Amino acid sequence: MYVMLKGNIRDIAPDQAMLKYFEGQVEIKKMVTDAASKEAEAYLVTFLRGARTKLHYHETDQILIATKGKGIVALQTEVKMESDSVARVRMDDVHTLEEGDFVCVPAYVWHWHGAQKGEDFAHIQVKKPGKTTWLE
Repeated sequence: MYVMLKGNIRDIAPDQAMLKYFEGQVEIKKMVTDAASKEAEAYLVTFLRGARTKLHYHETDQILIATKGKGIVALQTEVKMESDSVARVRMDDVHTLEEGDFVCVPAYVWHWHGAQKGEDFAHIQVKKPGKTTWLE
C-alpha cells in the first residue's frame, strides 16, 4: 500500500530552530517531514527586507525555486580561512532570481541565498537529506 503526503503550507508552523543560520528576518516552513520521505526534503523560506542565509554548502545538490519577490544566489569562487573562525570569501558567481526562476546549486559549493537588498523574497528549497556545513 502506498501512502501519499498531502498538506497545505498555511498549516505548517515556522521552524524556529533554523533561524541561527540566517541574517535578518526569515520564516522557514518544512514542507516534507522526515516521516513523510527518506529521499527528499523541502522547505518554503521567506526572506524579508534583504534577509539571507549565512554562507554554507550541502552534501547534495540543492534546487531553489523562486516563488515571490526578488532574490539572489551567490556561489563562492574562493574561501580562505584566516583563522579558526574568520574566512575571506570571494563571491563571483552571482545570480538574481525572480518569481518562476530556479537554480540548481551543486553539492559542496559554498553559497548563500536570500532577498535582494531592501526586497522581500521567497523560494522553495528541495534536496536529498544530507549534512549542511555552515560558516558562522
